[in-house]
Amino acid sequence: MNITINRKRSIKEPGDLISTKTNKLFAIIEDRGEKYPFHLLCLENFTIIESYDSLPSNQEIEEDIGEKLDGIYQHRDSHITLN
Repeated sequence: MNITINRKRSIKEPGDLISTKTNKLFAIIEDRGEKYPFHLLCLENFTIIESYDSLPSNQEIEEDIGEKLDGIYQHRDSHITLN
């Protein structure tokens, strides 16, 4: 798998990608119209880890996944290639 990403510091919008110190990858997705429209999606097994009523902070994400974050990236500038 090749990943090309440009780093940013905190969640700014749905679609942002999150990597951990152990190289796991997550995404923030939005389901508009729901009571908790923002979801933390694990890209390893495509499961929703947690749902939020607003965009989560880095600390909230770390608590929910039980790991330290390595970086947060904007999805418009990122590319994932599976080999």
